[in-house]
Parts: sequence; structure tokens; C-alpha cells
Amino acid sequence: MINTNNDITIYDIMVIYSAYNPNNATSKEDLGKFPFSSEGDGIYNDSYAYFLLKCKEMGLTAAFATSEDIIGPGLFQNFWTYDTKWIKNQGKAYAEVFFDKFTPNTIEQESQLQLLTSSESIYMFNNRKLTALFQNKLDTFNYFTEFAIPTVEIADPSEQEMLVAKTTLDKLLDKHRHGADFTEGYIIKDITGAGGFNIHKVAFDTLGFKEIVKNHTLGEKDKEGLSYILQPFINCDNGFAFEEHNWPIDIRVIILWTKIIQTYIRIAEEGKFECNIHQGGRLFYISQETMPPEVLDMSKKIVEILDTKINLKHSLYALDFMQSNDGNVYFIEGNDTPGIIWEHKNTMDEAKSKELIDIIIGELVLISKEKQVG
Repeated sequence: MINTNNDITIYDIMVIYSAYNPNNATSKEDLGKFPFSSEGDGIYNDSYAYFLLKCKEMGLTAAFATSEDIIGPGLFQNFWTYDTKWIKNQGKAYAEVFFDKFTPNTIEQESQLQLLTSSESIYMFNNRKLTALFQNKLDTFNYFTEFAIPTVEIADPSEQEMLVAKTTLDKLLDKHRHGADFTEGYIIKDITGAGGFNIHKVAFDTLGFKEIVKNHTLGEKDKEGLSYILQPFINCDNGFAFEEHNWPIDIRVIILWTKIIQTYIRIAEEGKFECNIHQGGRLFYISQETMPPEVLDMSKKIVEILDTKINLKHSLYALDFMQSNDGNVYFIEGNDTPGIIWEHKNTMDEAKSKELIDIIIGELVLISKEKQVG
């Protein structure tokens, strides 16, 4: 049951999202009839509607808000609820447990997060230590050098610094025990990027440094705050095999605490190398039994390292891998906020995404009980 206190509605759980993705509940515009616009991000409306309804089924009161609505620790000026349809609520809401999809990208958002969490009573579902580790791909490599793909930073998007980065990376590759896995060029990535955006495959022997900087708009660093890393391209067109596909495939392992709960693969569109769904990749769920045993073994070792360094209690996260043509496995990156949306008309994806949401809400129930006891 929802309690009210001085015109503040108190919820067990609040979903908090970065304001640049959904519409905040304060908006009076026609486009603001749903938390997410129907163009592009419309599929999120279904998944978060299911999320709130599942909370209700599990005995938790829940609502949805954006970072723009934050006005105090755990406090919001307006919010969304769902009951057969999305409803904007003009009024204050408070919660102490958050399912957070809020990773600040601006100074303003950093301040909003600090304000939201400025009380010790606030509990954020996503592990902020994992966020810090996985968000920066160079930090991920330095933390898991034994397993991760070799990575160096491009200090500045200039011809000189590009040469420095390539020279440094080539030295790492010369010493690598599986150097033959890296002969097909290089990858340039946004150091904190996600979704497969700002990723460029380049061949230095056929394209000069000036052309690389120009053709791949690396000069945007100064305008948009982008920073880049350089990695070798893994020869993986005949690595992990799935049906008739013989082009890049990455393998994702989703973990709760230290237990693998879901596994799937993402297959790049034919003729492309990006496996991310946002870049045209296709998703297929597979069983642990059909995964390369090397991936399961490496996942276990990474989890053991994390568990000794970071308190993983209640933590949900994903580990991404690729297998080379020679059968060697590489840890590509981690994700502390794996998505809970599904592709429309994909019944398997919908079922597995709802399964993941059910697991998350089961964990939120435990967190809420622990807070009551504590």
C-alpha cells in the first residue's frame, strides 16, 4: 500500500532513468504521453510497464522517474506510474531503493546523482564500483590484463598521438602469447561508449593517420568530450560457430552475484563487424552447455577476482567475450546495467527479458526486506 506524508507519495521502489532518454513527468508536451517516445525508444515503454506491474504482483509499490525530476535525496517533483496505461503524476514522490538506469554524462547529471544519493538510507541496485570499472574500457583492460583484449588510450585525436597509440599497442601484440589472433587491422572505440556507437575499424597500412582522424571524426573529442582507445581486431570470422554464420559473434554471460543466470550470443550483420543490436546485430539465446567451455572458465575466474575486490551482493552484470579462429577467448568488456528490453515480435527474447526482470524484482524484494530489518 502506498503511504503519503505531507503530500509526498512513498514508494518501495523507484526506477530512475537518465533524462536524455525518456520524457520526464513534468513535460506538458504531446510527446510526453509515455516515459519513452514511440520513435526509436518505444519498446522501452513495454518493458518498464511490465517491470512496474511485476513489482505490484510481488507486493512492492513502484514508480518511474527521470534524473530531471530529482529535487532531494530520494525525492522527486513528478513521476510516472503504470496501471493499464502510463500516468503522469504531478506531485512529489519518495523512495529509498532504486533500480537505476542513470549513468551521468554531464556535470549537471553528476550533481543530480549526488543529490539523489546524499542520504545513507538510499540504496542503488546497480553496483557503482562495477560501473566505474566497466564504464572505462582502459580500466577494464588494466584490471583484467590476463583475459582482456589488449587496449591502449589515444591521448589526443591527432596524427602524432595516433602513431604513439599504434606503436604502444603493437609492442603489446608482439609480446602477446596469441599474437596471430590479431592480423586484420585495428578498432578505435569511445573509451566509455556503449551500444556499438563510435566504433571504427581501420587498417593503418592502407589509410594514413590524417585520413583516419578525418574519416572517423575523432576531432569530435574536444566538442563532445569523447575520448578513444585503440584495440586490435580479433580474427574471429571462423571462431565460435552458430548455425550457418561465419562472421563476428560475441558471447554474453549475465550474472547475479556469482551465478550465471542467462547466456546469449549476438551475431553481426553480414558484412559488418559490430555485434550490438543497435548496430544491426541479431540475438540468440543459448544454453550454458552449448557455450565454449573456455568462456565459462574465464567467466568464473573474472567473477572470483571481482568477488574478492568488490562486494557483489545483489549485483547484476554482464560479461562479453569473443573467440578467435584459433579458439582463444577474449574478455571484451563488462556491463553493469544489462538491458531488460526485448525485440517486438521475438517471443523468445520477450520471454527471456521478462525472466530477467522477474529475477531483478525478486532481488529487490530481498533488498527491501533487508532494509526493513536493518
